[in-house]
Order: sequence, then structure tokens, then C-alpha cells
Amino acid sequence: MIKTSNNKKIYSYNAFKGIGSLFILFSHMSYLSKSKSNFCYNVWKYIMQFGSVFTTLFFLISGFLLAYTWKNKNFKEYIFSKLRRIYPLTCVVFILALVISIVFSKNPQINKNVVTGSSMWFFNIVMNIFLLKAFVPYEITFYSFHAPSWYISVLFLFYIFGYIFLKKINSENINIRKIWLKKSFIICILAYIVELLICIILQITNIKSLYLCYVNPYFRIFGECLAGILLCEYMPKIQKIVSYFKINIVEIFSLFLFFIIYSFNSFNRLNIFSCWIWIIPFGFLMIAFRNDKAIISRILKKKPFQFLGDISFELYMTHAFVYEGLPITVGLVSKSLKETLIYYSGTRFIITLILSIIFAWIVNNLMNKAYKLKIFG
Repeated sequence: MIKTSNNKKIYSYNAFKGIGSLFILFSHMSYLSKSKSNFCYNVWKYIMQFGSVFTTLFFLISGFLLAYTWKNKNFKEYIFSKLRRIYPLTCVVFILALVISIVFSKNPQINKNVVTGSSMWFFNIVMNIFLLKAFVPYEITFYSFHAPSWYISVLFLFYIFGYIFLKKINSENINIRKIWLKKSFIICILAYIVELLICIILQITNIKSLYLCYVNPYFRIFGECLAGILLCEYMPKIQKIVSYFKINIVEIFSLFLFFIIYSFNSFNRLNIFSCWIWIIPFGFLMIAFRNDKAIISRILKKKPFQFLGDISFELYMTHAFVYEGLPITVGLVSKSLKETLIYYSGTRFIITLILSIIFAWIVNNLMNKAYKLKIFG
């Protein structure tokens, strides 16, 4: 959880990160779409399969918290602190994924049809090590080895640009501050306009592009992450407007708005629902829950939600090994047991969920101990 000496912890945001990590895990449980249980099938169809939209919330919160916890450090100290937080675990999961790639070199599904030892295979290794994979517009690269780490690739470059923007926005010169707030706002708006045009063009031409509609690192950085920074900078003014309403009503309205927009996923396949539109419900949620004061906020402060929030990064980074590795591991023990696990998809989901949380908790503890021992510097 983000914590500084100058700012209070925002418990609701921490809880939202945990909930978001769970929904991203849910979105990967595609085997539920073939479940013979109507309940499991409907839960997947109407709720789980759209969980990936929570990546927008992650980027918004990342931008917000970067501005919220801003300290006027020199660039070297700043960027090292960010690398120290995200890179060690990114390297660990990459090395594990690399080993799996070598062991299962003949499995085209695991290696995404990239031949182990080929020039493309080595190219993907370099892109993963240097956190550049999300900037290569081919799925065999931006989803290579460990697919979820495309997010880290985007996030790290945002930290660089975020430093530049915050340095200017926090200038002691009021005129420079105003100019850069205006510039940041214009850049953010342009990013959203361009992404909207891309979504419309792809919709009209019926072209499928996961990269442009979902991954698109340029939109994520200059649209969503920058929007998070601006949301933090303008939050005091926004809160003055919100103060005219009862905070309980504001929280309930924001949740209602989210559920309404989220439910539309089941009835449309418009490209703007891939990422563009999600700033609306998630932005409202961040505004409504900023002060942690109302009834729902107090619920989100409870230990189960805070526990999920505290392990959210590890859950996001490690869950792929559990949901992909579970059937493989069970298959090595017994083929009949694997068939049983696959057949009873609800049981498989529960086991995957529990193991994913336990695994993330263990990794979180190990990483925290490593930080305390200053193993990563």
C-alpha cells in the first residue's frame, strides 16, 4: 500500500486495486464458458469475462498516486525507487516463464508459435528484460513469456514521463505550473480523441486489433495515466463540487454508474468499451471514494479488502502461473484427475482462486522481506 509521511492512505483505492486484480484473474477463467453448469456459465458470460477493463482503473490509480505521493527527488533517486518496486518481481516471473518456455518448447500454445531459440524468441527476451514489450505491436511479443507484464512495460515508461510532467506541474513558478497543467490537459484530451477515432475506424472497418483497442501503450500513458495525475491535481476543486451532495449518495451513485456501464458489455461489442469509455465510471469511483468517509468506504477499510489490496500487485503478476499451471500439474499426477478437474469447472475455479491468493500472499511476504533486507538496494 502506498504510504507517505505527508499524505493519508486512501484505503478505498487500495481495496479497488485488490478487487481489480481479482476481476483480471476472473477474465482469464475462459474455461467457464464451456461449463455445463448454467450458473458458472452465466457468471462467466455476464460478469467475469469483462474483468480486464479494470486495467484502466490500475492506470488511473497509478497516475493519481504518483501525483499524490510526489516528492521532489532527483531523477536518479526517483526512477530507482520505482524500479526497486516493480522490477524484481517482473524479473522473477519472467525467468520462471522463460524456464517454462524451454521445458515446454514443443508446445505451440505456451510459446505462442515462437520457436525456442529462434531470432524472434531472443528478440522477445530482450524486449521483456528492458520492459519494452508493450511497444511492439505484435501479440507474439507484447504477450510473450508472461502476458500480464505488458502492463509493467507501459507503467515503467509512464513513470519516466510522469516525472517530467510532475516536475513542471509542481514548479514554484505559478505561471509554469498553470501552463503545464493546461498542456497536460490538452495532451490527455487529444489522446482520448485519437483513441476514440481509432475505435470508431476499427468498428466501421470490422478490423480486430487487440493492440490498438486494449494494449495501446501511448493511450494508456498519455490518456489514462495522465488523467490520473490530472484527477489528483484537480481533486480539491472537484471535492468542493461533490461536497454539495451527501457522500453516501455520491458513493452509491458511482457504484450504480459503474454497474450500469459494466452491464452493457453483455449487450454490445463496440470497440470503445475495450478501454476508452472506462474513465467515466472509474473516474467517478475515484472521486466518490477519495475521502474514505461514507458507509461503503468503511466496508472497504475492512481487513479482507485491504488484504487483497496489499497483495494486488503480486496477485496480478503471478496468477497466470496458477490458472495455466494447475491443469498441467494435475495432469502429470493423473490424467483422470485432470479430466475431472476440467469437467467440474466450478471446482476448478474455486481451487484456482484460492491457490492464486495463497501464492500471491507468499510472494508478497517474500518480496517484503527482501525489501527490508535491502536485497534490491
